[in-house]
Order: sequence, then C-alpha cells, then structure tokens
Amino acid sequence: MIRCQLQKGNSYGKWPKTERFFSLLKCLIFPVPTLLLLVAMLGAWACRFVAPSDFMPIAYLGLGFPLILIVYIIWVIILVIFGAWRQLLLLLPTVICIPIMLDTFPINISSKSAIDANAKTFKLLTYNVGAFLYRKNATSGIAKLIENGDYDVVCLQEYIEFRAKENEEFSKLFAVYPYSTVGNMTVDSHNRVVTLSKHKIVRSGVASKGKANNRAIYSDIVVGNDTIRVINAHLASNHISYTDKQEIDSISHGMKVDKVKDKIHTLDKKVSNNYVIREQMANDIDSLMAHTKTKVIVCGDFNDVPVSYVYHKIKGDRMSVANEELGWGYNYTFREAPFYFCIDHILYQTDGFDCLDYERLKVPYSDHYPSMMQFSIKQ
Repeated sequence: MIRCQLQKGNSYGKWPKTERFFSLLKCLIFPVPTLLLLVAMLGAWACRFVAPSDFMPIAYLGLGFPLILIVYIIWVIILVIFGAWRQLLLLLPTVICIPIMLDTFPINISSKSAIDANAKTFKLLTYNVGAFLYRKNATSGIAKLIENGDYDVVCLQEYIEFRAKENEEFSKLFAVYPYSTVGNMTVDSHNRVVTLSKHKIVRSGVASKGKANNRAIYSDIVVGNDTIRVINAHLASNHISYTDKQEIDSISHGMKVDKVKDKIHTLDKKVSNNYVIREQMANDIDSLMAHTKTKVIVCGDFNDVPVSYVYHKIKGDRMSVANEELGWGYNYTFREAPFYFCIDHILYQTDGFDCLDYERLKVPYSDHYPSMMQFSIKQ
C-alpha cells in the first residue's frame, strides 16, 4: 500500500506552494501511471508463455512492447528527477523484463564474428518481396540484390512466380539457383513462398498450411557433408489493409465515437483470428522440428514480434536468433508507417551453427526489409 506523509515539523499552510504541489504529485498522481506501467511490462513479459487462444489481450501487450518500453524509460527518468523513490521500488519487479528488452533492442558491438578459415560457411537471405509490386522495377532490383549477395539459399515470401519468370534479370537467377521448393498459398493462388538453393535439395514438403495466403515449407539441403533443413515460413498476416491504415489515422483526427468503436471491434476480430492461426502454425513448425534429426534453420515473415508466444514457441530452448546475437538497436523489418515492427526473423539451431554475420538490408523494393545471415556449420 502506498502511503502519503507530510513533512514533520511543518504545517500544511506554511509549505511553499511548489513543495505542496510536488508532494501531492508524488503521493496522489504518480502511483497511477506507475502501476499501469508495472502491469503492462509484466504482461508483455508473460505473453510469450500464454497462448493467444487462451488469453488474447496479453498478446497485444507483446505487440506494443517497444512503445511500452519507451514510455517506461521516460517515466523512470521522471521519477528519478522528482525523487519518487517509493514509485521506483514499485517498478522493481520489472527487472525480469531485461531479457525481452534485449530481444527487442539488442546491444551488440559488432555485427560480425571471426571466421575460421577451415569452417564450412553458409549464407542465407530471407525477404518478403511484396508480390514484386511495391514499386516500379522492384523485380529487377530484388534480382540484383540476390545476385550481388551471392547467397547459398534465398527464402522469399509473397513470391509471384510469373512476374519473376517474366523479368529478364530475375529469370537469369534460376540458372544460379537450380534447386527450389515452392509452396502455393492456396490451390489457385499465384502468391507463394519459395526457397531457392545453389545446393541440392534432397527432400521438401509443407511444414504448415495455415489458412488463406500463408504457408511454411521445408527444404532439406545438402551442404558439403551436412544436410540442413531450412524452414521458410510466412505466418498468418493481420491483413491490415490500406483502408484500415487510413481509418486508424483518422481515429486520431476526430472520428466519431461510434465509428471508432466499430472500427476497433472490426480490427480486433481480424487481428485476433490471425493470432490464433499463427499460434497453430507455430505449433506445427515446433512439432516438425521436434522430429527433425538434421540441423535446422527457420526464417521468414512471422508477422509477429520477438515478444510474442509464436516467436518463443518456434525459438524454444534449441534455437538462437541472428538479430539477438549480432544485431544492434530496434531492427524493424516492416517499414510501413505507423507499423514499424520487427516481424521477419532468422532462427538457427544453437548446437548446429555459429552466427558469423547478420545484417538488415535497407533496400526500397518492398514494404519489408530483407535480412541476411552468414553461418558456420558446426561439426
């Protein structure tokens, strides 16, 4: 219980006005935001353990964690300035949130590790290409990115095959990457996930079907004396349309209360349904990995943030994350305002690989940024 005491030896009427104001501020006003931030921080920490299908509201705290963390840091600074030490003590339990802070805002001095000259290395790119429609000449730009990167494996989401084959620069890549696994999002859809490889693919299949425009596929790729299972995942999108974005923006510019309520309800239903689909897809991928005897890499567009149930379900205890190992700061990969989220990930089996290099590539060809990682394969 928070107790508010007046200074001894002073009568209330003799206090300077500013001193009375700050005393009331600390005793009556500060506890409210402090307690709200305590609940928000601990809720965000807990969301990785609670499935969205069991308790949906906690998933939203994970989604909003970057903003919550910024507000939290500002509030702690304010409490220190005003000497509100009791409020700071209330926030002490939030020290358990340090791991998810570092998941969201990793702090690594270098994005590269030393490469053993004798080690077998492996370079991978993952990229949601936005159906090659984000801008003019996007297909050619993506083709040059892949060609210049000299990747062993390229995992693409929202890949439209006929647009790739119609483009002269991209069609040349099929000679460089003679092996591929393609997963249609639906039976009659052109929207696909594809894994392109310079190395032989000896086995492939569907890791999870999801619903509508979502799939996860796997490819067993022979690299030297090793077989590596690469899971290319495009988990269920929240399907926030351009119209939705405009209406979200209009909420902050005086939309009528009834319309605000209706829009929030519609968006909540849409987002909640897709949280559950992602949860099911994550369970499928986790089950596949549990029965996989080869080294495993999981990458792609998860449509979920590092502070989420889906992310931690796939990561488990066996996987490491490229961004967490070698990233710096808030490496958001979805770049459409105002939804600057880190939702594209590269996870790798901890006892199978060492992370040598990681980079988020700031290129303008899609509404996502691609991510690149170079591994060395442990023997």
